[in-house]
Amino acid sequence: MSDTNFHALAKDAGNSLKAYILTYASGATGVFFLSLSGKDAPQYSGSQKIFLLVGLIFFVVTIAICLYELHIDARRFFNIAKQNSLPEDQQDWALNEFYKRLRVRLLYSSYATVAMATVASVAFLIARVA
Repeated sequence: MSDTNFHALAKDAGNSLKAYILTYASGATGVFFLSLSGKDAPQYSGSQKIFLLVGLIFFVVTIAICLYELHIDARRFFNIAKQNSLPEDQQDWALNEFYKRLRVRLLYSSYATVAMATVASVAFLIARVA
């Protein structure tokens, strides 16, 4: 198997993981809004409200990061296509390297924010049950 095949597999795996994180964060945000709306919404203690707020904020931040990362990925591939259409002596790959580094930072940031949101949600559930 050539290196390009492994790069394609890695990119597909990364995109699948990104899709799962985006879906998870979006679904969790929806559940938060449903649980907090309506006349019959229960009263929460101060710590429960903080956990809910922190979880909701981090889930929304995760969604924003994932969407921005998708935008950067699209810009990177547009830039690759543009550079490949130029003669080899006129190609400049600096912008592509910038996009690659930014994409990786955004990807790891989304892992961190979704983990923090999950921890806050679990803390809320523990506080709610206790």
